[in-house]
Amino acid sequence: MKEMMYKIAAMQPVDIDPSTIRKPKRRNVRISDDPQSVAARHRRERISEKIRILQRLVPGGTKMDTASMLDEAIRYVKFLKRLVRKLQSDQNPQSLGDTWPIRPENILGSTASPVEPLLGQVGFSFQGGDININGNIPCEQADHDR
Repeated sequence: MKEMMYKIAAMQPVDIDPSTIRKPKRRNVRISDDPQSVAARHRRERISEKIRILQRLVPGGTKMDTASMLDEAIRYVKFLKRLVRKLQSDQNPQSLGDTWPIRPENILGSTASPVEPLLGQVGFSFQGGDININGNIPCEQADHDR
């Protein structure tokens, strides 16, 4: 149910211009001019403004209390991240996962390991089945020398 609501909401345009968001009216109370109070009030106003913007972005956010809306925002962002990953994988079918692209040499049956180039960059190399550190001493010999 929520998944469908999220899909519908993801397709709707959202106006998040801060100038269109109504600020609550203040009562006629004396406002302190103490610098610490002024800074705290501005901080609370900025937080409130961001919460109102977030309420407009989250489906059904204006009908919830703040804590529930924040929980729903987390679920909605996770949904959007999954949707973005799905759309990216649909556009780029040559990649497998996030980090290991399918390379033509791997498809053609090469025995080269995808880790081998990475190990070479950090000072490791493969030679005849032995792992060399900085190209000097095979690991088995290094263990015996200690």
